Amino acid sequence: HLIFQATVRMPRSMTQKQKIQRVDQVIQDLSLGKCQNTTIGVPGRVKGLSGGERKRLAFASEALTDPPLLICDEPTSGLDSFMAHSVVQVLKKLSQRGKTVILTIHQPSSELFELFDKILLMADGRVAFLGTPNEAVDFFSL
Repeated sequence: HLIFQATVRMPRSMTQKQKIQRVDQVIQDLSLGKCQNTTIGVPGRVKGLSGGERKRLAFASEALTDPPLLICDEPTSGLDSFMAHSVVQVLKKLSQRGKTVILTIHQPSSELFELFDKILLMADGRVAFLGTPNEAVDFFSL
């Protein structure tokens, strides 16, 4: 899947070897090494990648082109708490490497909440809070 994505989406000026090297780097960055030769599968019909691995594969497809910004709408939707934590950790790792990551998430667990650098809480379409998770705890405990 990723080699096909790289072939189609990356510049023609890159050699196939360079594209494969980029695929290998993205697989490593997104912790997909253990499942890199696994069939993607069809949920409920053909066994394949887990929900969390599917989400990371989707991020990997986008990460191939090395975008400076990732906007993720509900990246943990439908995942159990372990897989949700895994996906958010991958996004955190990308942000630590200089990528800007913006995501929407409803009702994050306290473990996920602590992974965020900054949070923007909205109520009725307006900003209710902007700051760090620690500042939010202090702000809302008053």
